[in-house]
Amino acid sequence: MIDKLKNKIFWIIQISLTSIIIGVIALYSILSYKDSINSATIMMDRLTGDDGKNHERPQEMIEVAGIYKFSINNNFKIFRETQETSDEIKNYALTACKGNSESGIIEKYVYKVRKLGSNEINVTLMENESLVLNIKLKIIFSVSIGIIAIITIYILAKKVSKTIVKPVEETLERQKQFISDASHELKTPLAVIEANSEVLEDKVGKNKWITYIENEIQSMNKLVNELLLLAKMEDKTFNNYKKFDLSKEVKMIISVFESMAYEKQIKLITNIQDNIEFTGDKEDMKHILSTLIDNGIKHTPKEKKIVVELSKEKSEIKMQVKNEGEPIPKEEQSKIFERFYRVDKARNRDEKRYGLGLAIAKQTVEKYNGTIEVNCKDGITNFIVKIVD
Repeated sequence: MIDKLKNKIFWIIQISLTSIIIGVIALYSILSYKDSINSATIMMDRLTGDDGKNHERPQEMIEVAGIYKFSINNNFKIFRETQETSDEIKNYALTACKGNSESGIIEKYVYKVRKLGSNEINVTLMENESLVLNIKLKIIFSVSIGIIAIITIYILAKKVSKTIVKPVEETLERQKQFISDASHELKTPLAVIEANSEVLEDKVGKNKWITYIENEIQSMNKLVNELLLLAKMEDKTFNNYKKFDLSKEVKMIISVFESMAYEKQIKLITNIQDNIEFTGDKEDMKHILSTLIDNGIKHTPKEKKIVVELSKEKSEIKMQVKNEGEPIPKEEQSKIFERFYRVDKARNRDEKRYGLGLAIAKQTVEKYNGTIEVNCKDGITNFIVKIVD
């Protein structure tokens, strides 16, 4: 969670400031380009004696070294020019004439296009290699500065995101330590209460009060174990990864729930691809699948079915647990993986469910860089786990 928050802050800073820098560079380059072109076209007009005040009357063709003027008709045919020019320069003039811009650069020439009358277009080309080079250097310089700025922002964004997240990280670390310590501390009094309730039952016999105590002890033991497992999931330094037959493990997990499904008159259907090997912790896979199957059984009415599937395509392992029953409301589907969140709070309280199972399952899946999601369609709720081995 901390890494996600850190990355989110980093990308917000990086994208925001990078966008501003790119915008400034683009604006500077465009304004610089237009200013240079505008200055060059003014110089052309002065050198050729073209004041541009009368666009209807053809301008006199004044021959100036390095400046070439062409008159082109609507069919893009040159019918007048100041001096003999190469085919290359003529092609530049035609290209400028066909473009949408009134001025610009083609190779080492600055051009200006002006419409004269209804059937004549005037194109002026001025050879100005130094101006073109100067514009290119300005753009290269501004882009280089931009790249340096973006790299600097990258380094600073990394440091800033770490600084911003550090207090949150410390708070979560203290919270995790508290959960772990409190859970361990609770185990001892729970064990004492359980032992005393057994002694009391031996002396006075079974009664509803002792049954209540035992039920609550089981409930608290389940909560404590889930909290300890949650703390373990957050410990990134601990792992017990080994290569094992996942297909065989899944079949064993399913067999544990067969009696529970039978008692509730639920049909448990399996579709397990054989010989799927996986490198990881067996207990992690056991917890993920057990949580999903247990959840499915709890929410499946009598005489309905649950389908458990395991498959592998290329390097992606896919586990699915589908059950018939009431769908999860769409607005709740993104929340059911949050800690202590329960869709039906009253029923879950009666069943001693604390909203940690799916949260732990999600965190376990994410430990393997996998995904877990749920979708409901046509009366089927489908939990899908995808992990790349």
